[in-house]
Amino acid sequence: MLRRFRLAATMLTIAAGSVAPAAHAAADDDPAPCPQDAACLYENPDYTGGVTVLRFDRLPSQCTSLPQAVRSGVNNTPYFLSLYDAPACSGSSRVALLPAHSSKAFSAPMRAYL
Repeated sequence: MLRRFRLAATMLTIAAGSVAPAAHAAADDDPAPCPQDAACLYENPDYTGGVTVLRFDRLPSQCTSLPQAVRSGVNNTPYFLSLYDAPACSGSSRVALLPAHSSKAFSAPMRAYL
């Protein structure tokens, strides 16, 4: 009986050890905090580096250059945000940041939004 109890305790310890890293990995995927009704664009991937916080009271209607190139972002606005790799909303790379979505890494540094 004691042997069966030790075996069960060992199996429980092994199972608990294998679950803990998976829970920690999920926490690493969480986006950085960003105010409600704002878009937060970060200088580096993984929501790190300098941050540019954009607030909109309506959908942006003209291209605007960003103060720094950005590589990741969180969109907590109700608006579809298009990011471009060239200051005049042109260039070969474009990223769509949907409302209530985030991206840990853009395909290229983004320099303007519309």
